[in-house]
Amino acid sequence: MTAVLSILHESWLSLRAQGLFKLTMGLNLLVIVAFASIGFTDTGVSMFFGLSHADSEHVNANSPWAKLLYLGIFSAIIVNVWLAWIATGLALLSTSSIFPNFVSQGAVELTLSRPISRTKIFLSKYCGGLLFVVMQVSVFTTGAFLAAGWRVGAWDPAIFLAIPLITLFYSYLFCINVFVGIWTRSTLTALIVTLVFWFSAFSLRTAENLVTRFVYSTEIQMQRDDERIGELMHQIETAHGPAITTFETRLDEQQKSLEANRTAHEKLEAWQGPLQVARWLVPETSGTINLLKRSLEHDASATFEDLMSGELFRESPRRNRNADFEADAKVSDRENARPVWWVLGKSLGFEAVVLAAAIWLFRRKDF
Repeated sequence: MTAVLSILHESWLSLRAQGLFKLTMGLNLLVIVAFASIGFTDTGVSMFFGLSHADSEHVNANSPWAKLLYLGIFSAIIVNVWLAWIATGLALLSTSSIFPNFVSQGAVELTLSRPISRTKIFLSKYCGGLLFVVMQVSVFTTGAFLAAGWRVGAWDPAIFLAIPLITLFYSYLFCINVFVGIWTRSTLTALIVTLVFWFSAFSLRTAENLVTRFVYSTEIQMQRDDERIGELMHQIETAHGPAITTFETRLDEQQKSLEANRTAHEKLEAWQGPLQVARWLVPETSGTINLLKRSLEHDASATFEDLMSGELFRESPRRNRNADFEADAKVSDRENARPVWWVLGKSLGFEAVVLAAAIWLFRRKDF
């Protein structure tokens, strides 16, 4: 145990000494200050501690939607943009050199001389790399918790779920980085491969959601075409004179529309299946982060998207008129309905396979 703690301590000292760690920590504090600068008055929303103000009849200090907006800004914007992209990119830049330097600069011989197995050495160094993210997100989340409590009275401990979820999200990428780093002993190669994998996983999920959205949209259009065809056939049966010709023309157009939507639906379904299978093979990067938003909105009567789109305040919701809008809602509902075990289970399974391969490689290599 002493040897493991020693390796973790060495990893922590190495990361803390890097300029990027201090830079990221400073940027985290700036983002939290900006988040805390958002407040609510009797007439709307204030920003930058009152230097700017936006009037709103729906969202203000007396509105029940202030909490939804504030927590939504944290989970849907700050977490998804800052932590999930910018801070993660900086973390990869800082940690990509851990294993390549460890196995190529002679440090590994000194470590291997300790009474500890190679597997424990590997896992200790791996956990040491994750310390960068844990420390950064812990400071960030604590600041967000205090800001939310101060501004909207939302002392919600669910905010702290950002720590394990962002760490898990990062670990899906870091395991690829470590495997390539051990295999090639090149920091640059490990970083490039990880970025390509990250972009590929994101693109695959986006493509699968987009195709599924079009599948839902064509299904809704086909259903509406069927309903309209039934109405037109009834009108033809009860019409007289020239009106029959008019209804028959409309019926012919509606049948062509139905056939076109059916053809498009069949083509889209042919793509949907392979994309869904491919998505099973990669970790749920965005899905893991989305669990935070789901947790913060679990008891809310509306979503952050409904608030920002104005759908929450419309007397006649558009989702009953527009097939594309309804399809978007169905895709969003499908993503939010995915069980936690599915999101985390297959992602951790992927990470376990990659780590097993990296450990096997680390144990077999001669240093």
